[in-house]
Order: sequence, then structure tokens, then C-alpha cells
Amino acid sequence: MRLRATDISTRRLGDETIVLSLPTSRYYTITGVGTRILELLGEETSFDDLVHAVVTEYEVDPTDARRDIAAFIERLRTSELLT
Repeated sequence: MRLRATDISTRRLGDETIVLSLPTSRYYTITGVGTRILELLGEETSFDDLVHAVVTEYEVDPTDARRDIAAFIERLRTSELLT
């Protein structure tokens, strides 16, 4: 999976990322670990790679990370921000 690079615009401002969907003219504010996940989704990556990166970089239980990342990815899909 990967962010839709051709029709979204992202801008990092401090510890948050603003994402603009050009087709829908909607914008989203992503904070915390979500900002790091967006960075990782700049390239083609798997769900397991996302979980591994988050567990490695942050003090989080792998089960909690899987659950939270799955929910975040679902919100990105619902918002049509992923390819």
C-alpha cells in the first residue's frame, strides 16, 4: 500500500502533517505516530512493515500497534488517500 502521490498534497508542520485531497478538496490533520506512518507510506510498504517500524521506533505493544495501525489505515482508505 502507498499514499496516492498523484492527487494528494502533504505538508509537515512541526509534529503534524496536513494532507489535502485534491479530488475532494478535503484536508486532514495527522499527528503523532500517524505522521510517521504517512512518511512510511510515501513508498510502497506492507502492513507488517508498518507495524515493525512503529514497534521498533516507539514503546508500544505489538498487539496494540497492529490494532491501531489497522484502524488508521482503514480511515486512510475510507478517505481515499491510499492506492
